Amino acid sequence: MKLEAVTAEIRPRSDWEAIDLGFALVRRSFWRCWLVWWLTVALPTIVAAFFLWDHPVWFLLLFWWWRPAASRMVLFELSRRLFGEQPSWRQVWREIPRAWLRRFFHRFVVARFSFHAPLTMPVEDLERLRGKSYRQRCRLILRRGDSAVVRLSIGGLLGACWLTVGLFGVAMMFVPQGQGGSWMEAFEMWRASKNPFEIPPLITRTVVALFLVSQSLADLFVTGAGFGIYVNNRTWIEGWDVELAFKRLANRLGKVAAILALGFACCLSTARADTRPAPETVIREVKADPAFEVHKEKIRVPKANNLPDWSMPKWWAEFIKGFGLLLLVLIAAAALAGLVWLVVRYRHLFQGRAGGRDALPGGPAARVVMGMEVSPESLPDDVPATAWRWWREGRRHEALALLYRGAIARFIDHGRVEIAESDTEGDCLRRVNATGEPLQADYFRGLTGVWIRLAYARQWPADEEIDTLCRGWPFAEGRRA
Repeated sequence: MKLEAVTAEIRPRSDWEAIDLGFALVRRSFWRCWLVWWLTVALPTIVAAFFLWDHPVWFLLLFWWWRPAASRMVLFELSRRLFGEQPSWRQVWREIPRAWLRRFFHRFVVARFSFHAPLTMPVEDLERLRGKSYRQRCRLILRRGDSAVVRLSIGGLLGACWLTVGLFGVAMMFVPQGQGGSWMEAFEMWRASKNPFEIPPLITRTVVALFLVSQSLADLFVTGAGFGIYVNNRTWIEGWDVELAFKRLANRLGKVAAILALGFACCLSTARADTRPAPETVIREVKADPAFEVHKEKIRVPKANNLPDWSMPKWWAEFIKGFGLLLLVLIAAAALAGLVWLVVRYRHLFQGRAGGRDALPGGPAARVVMGMEVSPESLPDDVPATAWRWWREGRRHEALALLYRGAIARFIDHGRVEIAESDTEGDCLRRVNATGEPLQADYFRGLTGVWIRLAYARQWPADEEIDTLCRGWPFAEGRRA
């Protein structure tokens, strides 16, 4: 390690200035560090994705487990570049197996859940300490920046989650209008599901892929910030700035110092030894100085009962006690009033809802749902037969809309399902599922899926699918044979 070749300003910093130093080091070599990060984990990531394609959550846990190998390669790149070295690609490829295999059990099992890893990792990788020496060095390094590195680790994980949500939102914004049929169907099925943890595979895989990208970006800066704190701690402990200043001063004044030293030696050689007084004479003169005389002084310390009484008056203590009690009562009353206001403000959350979770208050039945007329007067007597005839005549959109409107109208009038005018396809499906009729719920689920694919993705169903829907009409009246 050559301090004179350092490429950053070495000086004592605060913890947050040291974190900013690490961020600056990452920004200076961002693309190189990011490429090295992905080269380290590319092979196991591809293999795990191949075998765990249908289990994205397990794949995400494995990726999180082996992520420190990539962090160590980023540390390798930053530490060399800080001291003026430019690691070649051959050195990088040679170091990747060491990042995986060196002290495997300690890195991936013992120290895997430590929040201090960004700060203790340089002690292990750069100083190559083990055992007792490693533990003592870590305790010394963690005396400064301990809380900062913990908050940095937690903030990196939260930042990766936030960035994943942001990337997902941006991706949804750039989906062309009318081309996201599979997305709309996946979201509607998720909303219609009773279990919120039953996420469609399309959404899960997309979120996992975006989290991998977010994690790689966040880990770059967390590793760089930990290395910045490590450099700052060594500057405080070992005085790197002082050593560097003396080295630079020595380089500038080397020749002048040599000339001065030669002249001083010449002056000493020409001085006569007999002109100096004897040591005994000098010692006696120094001891005779008045500054070395012994002086004694007596100070009388007053007794404890002579001290002034600084105790608080009784009336003042009673006043403070009463004021504190009054303040406590006011705080309790304010808290109780706030609780009552919250209960009254959100009382609709505590009201029981008859007929399922999404039942609506009593009132007139809806006549228009999603812009479609669902009143009995607007429907023919035999809905499935009319829909099949329209389908064969080429009026396909009207035929499927008639089936969907007819099913909603039958549920409202005969099934007493309280569907509101503002309900979407997913809301209608949830209300039908809450009725407890499995035959009608299964039929309406299939009909909703066909309707969503046509309405949002412009995917026309096959004739056999429409024929099955017409023959499977679950209502007694107008069932097509």
